[in-house]
Amino acid sequence: MKNKFLLFILIAILFTSCEKKYIIKKESVYLKGWSEANGGYERLIPNADSKTFENMEFEDVNCTFGKDKYHVYMDGEIVKKCDPKTFEYIGNYFFRDKNAIYFFGFYNSIDDWRITSINPKKFKIIKDYWATDGEYLLNGYQTLKVEDLNSFVPLNENWGKTKTQIIYQTEIVKNVDYDSFEVIDLYSGKDKNHTIESSDIF
Repeated sequence: MKNKFLLFILIAILFTSCEKKYIIKKESVYLKGWSEANGGYERLIPNADSKTFENMEFEDVNCTFGKDKYHVYMDGEIVKKCDPKTFEYIGNYFFRDKNAIYFFGFYNSIDDWRITSINPKKFKIIKDYWATDGEYLLNGYQTLKVEDLNSFVPLNENWGKTKTQIIYQTEIVKNVDYDSFEVIDLYSGKDKNHTIESSDIF
């Protein structure tokens, strides 16, 4: 799924739960929270190591992180292949460890969190969900290789351009008049010939 409707769904889910945190009871780790559907709850986190477990708090991140000596956890789920010793927050829902970049802002499945094609040592945020490692362009967890990456300019969270191409998320927009193109909103733009909707791009 390429568009970001899922982002708003995930945000809605996150905000229906407030003040989630991990707690330790009888040598087991639980995710404690509240939801409109279930009220207060305590969900067991299987196999979490209670002796080394700790809550992790990051500013401006509406997800509940914790770690033990073996794993990093996000909302009770193990972040696969993540190194808890080097896991750190970069900004705009991007994280990294010594091996990879991670993104938790929007995604289709937990397998999307880890972005292995990106060099974590060269990674930098451009703006919003746009980022790069000097070789690839990122929009959230999605990546694109473009020839003139150094000329990339974000137009909003979804739209951007290089000196020769218009880009929507990580799709190069075809059949567009570059010089007359302008953004309408997150999901549409226009050139001198027609209006371009995100549904027309994929």
